[in-house]
Amino acid sequence: MRKGGLKGIIKVFNFTLMQFFKNKSNNIMMIVMFLIAALIVPIASVLLGESISGAGNPTEIFSYISSVEEYIANGPNDYDTRYGVQYGYSTLLMMLSIFASSYIIRAIIEEKSSKLVETLMVSIRSEAMIFGKIIAVMVYMLIFVFGMGAVFAASVAVTGVFRDTSFINDALENMGISMSLLNLGPEIILVVLVSMILAFLIFIQLSALMASGCSNMEDAGAANSVGMMTILLGYMTSIITGSIGGSGVTILTSLIPVFSAFSAPVNFVLGDIGWGILLASWVLELICVLVIFKVSGKVYDSLIIYKGKRLKASEILAMAGKGAK
Repeated sequence: MRKGGLKGIIKVFNFTLMQFFKNKSNNIMMIVMFLIAALIVPIASVLLGESISGAGNPTEIFSYISSVEEYIANGPNDYDTRYGVQYGYSTLLMMLSIFASSYIIRAIIEEKSSKLVETLMVSIRSEAMIFGKIIAVMVYMLIFVFGMGAVFAASVAVTGVFRDTSFINDALENMGISMSLLNLGPEIILVVLVSMILAFLIFIQLSALMASGCSNMEDAGAANSVGMMTILLGYMTSIITGSIGGSGVTILTSLIPVFSAFSAPVNFVLGDIGWGILLASWVLELICVLVIFKVSGKVYDSLIIYKGKRLKASEILAMAGKGAK
C-alpha cells in the first residue's frame, strides 16, 4: 500500500537533498563557485583599484532601500536602468532554471536506470516522489544562490576595508544599475523570491515530466531541450519587451505564465505595475503549476518505470491530456 502524498514528499525530499550534498561533482562545483565569489573582488581590486588602507566604510556599500516607493522616487528609471535590471534578473533566472532542470532530469533518469525508483514506488506515490525531488532541487539551488551571495557580500565588505572597490559601482552604473540595487529591502527581496520559486516550479515540473519518458542518460539532452526552449522563450521575450516598453505590452507579459516569471518582478520594481497585477501574475502562475501537477499525475504512474525508446514530448503531452480527462 502506497502512502499518502505529504509523508512521501518529505521522505523523498530528505533523501534527494542528501544525495545532492553527497555527490562529489556537486560539492566540487559548489566549492569552486564559492571560491570564485570570494576571490573575484580582491583580485579585481588589485588589477583595477587603488590601495586605500582603511579607507571607506564597507557598510556604505550596502545602502538600503526600504520600499518600492522609495526606489521609484529616488532611483533612476531610464532606458539603461530598465534594460540593465531586466537583463540581470532574466539572465540569473534563466541560468538557475536551466541548472535546476538539468539536476531534476539527471536525478530521475539515474534512479530509473538503477531501478531504485521501482523500490520507492512500492510505498510512495509517483506524484509525491517527483514533487519531493522538485522541492529538493529548488532548496539546493536556493542554498547555492544565497551561499554565493553571502560569500560575495562578505568578500566585498572585507576587501573594502583595505582596497578601493568603487570599480564595482562604476561597472554597474555603466550598465545603468545603481549599486543600491544589490541590497534592496525585504519587500523587493520577497517579490523576487516568490517569483523565482513559482518560475522554478513551472520549469522544473515540465522537465521532470519529460525525464519520466527517458530510460538512460543518453536521452537526458533531448529531455532537457523542451524545458530549455521554454525557459529561453520566456528569457528572450522579457529582454525584447523590456526594451520596447509600453503599458499594454508590460501588463501582457506580466500576466502570461512563463513570460511573467521573467517580466513581472522587474516591472514591479521599476514601478510599471502595482501589487494588483503582480499578485494576479502569481495566481496565474500558481494555477499553471497546479494544472501541470494534476494532468501529469497519471502519466508518472505509467512512465516512471518506463523502459525503452525515449518518448517524444508530443507523446508525453498527449498522455498528460488523456490523464486529465
